[in-house]
Amino acid sequence: MKRLTGCLLGMWMLLGASFAQSFGIVDLERVERESQFFRTRAEQLQTLQTRYRGVIQSMVENIILTDEEREELKNLLLAENLNNAQQQRVQQLSQTARQRATELQQLRQKPQPTETEKAALERFTQMEARGREAVQALDQQLAQQLEQRTRQLNEEIRKAFDEVVAQVAKERKLAVVFNKSLVVLYAEVDITDEVIRRLNARKESKAPAPASNSGARRRGS
Repeated sequence: MKRLTGCLLGMWMLLGASFAQSFGIVDLERVERESQFFRTRAEQLQTLQTRYRGVIQSMVENIILTDEEREELKNLLLAENLNNAQQQRVQQLSQTARQRATELQQLRQKPQPTETEKAALERFTQMEARGREAVQALDQQLAQQLEQRTRQLNEEIRKAFDEVVAQVAKERKLAVVFNKSLVVLYAEVDITDEVIRRLNARKESKAPAPASNSGARRRGS
């Protein structure tokens, strides 16, 4: 969750017509804990991370495959809601990889392999080497996708949070809104509950619209 909201740690300053107006605070830590809007996006990221980790683990466990078989297995593992035929195909590929791994281990232990066994040993060894290279490349690819998704969620959260804080501040005529984690000795208005309520009211299927703070200025931490 810290990765999702790290960019929000700071204070939001909404400058109105006069500094004689009130100022308020928002408890970002409470928003993170209690807002379903925040929790849902953190869960999305965690689910994706767990899924990618499972894909890599399965590919490592089924390393001795041909390039075509490995690509097929990867696509199946990355797909969602596999049907029965697809699930059976995953099992078949896994069984094939395990059988080859067992055979490779046996071949390596033979003191005097035949020419046929030498050829099989070389073939399976090459499959293993290519498999490890492919898994390493896939691991990097999925890590990049995870990082990209994290940035997208960061931006989505930032826009939604800024917009809601701006709306509440404008309605309550607040000139400045501080993050409560900063040293604030006094604040007339705590808008945390209202921010949580409005974030939770946002529809999941609709991306938050950018904040429309014309004439306003925001300063980060």
